Amino acid sequence: MATSLRIHRRRSADDTFVFGLATQAFAEYDRHPTATMQRLVQRGTTWIAWRGDAPVGFAIVHPLDQGSVDLCAIAVEEDARGLGIGRALLAHIERTALRAGLKEIRLHTAQSNLSALELFLRCGFRLEQRMPRFYRDMYDACAMVKLVGSRLA
Repeated sequence: MATSLRIHRRRSADDTFVFGLATQAFAEYDRHPTATMQRLVQRGTTWIAWRGDAPVGFAIVHPLDQGSVDLCAIAVEEDARGLGIGRALLAHIERTALRAGLKEIRLHTAQSNLSALELFLRCGFRLEQRMPRFYRDMYDACAMVKLVGSRLA
């Protein structure tokens, strides 16, 4: 894991970073990634990962019901991948969910996004359902779930 990693709640000054990284990370799967992220940021809680004095990743979660939260977006700068930042963001979200008394974290990701699928599986998520043509009416997705506290990321 990145030794100088800090995670904090999004501030409005972080929005340029979030929207820029979202455009890079999600443009293949979303025709309007910036507009989508603006909606997600307004409706949920966004966590920003910082390495030194630079933001390197983010994750956005929304409450689904009294027992679960939806991880609607997670992205890490391309040159910072493989350093444990995604894993650290997932662990932070899980600890936050555990403290809030939530039972599970849900997400969906593109079936073709093998690095994301590998990360989620390594962190204890399990495949719940395949969703044909979920993204842009052309890319299949995987719905995944993790019981909070079952194996910390």
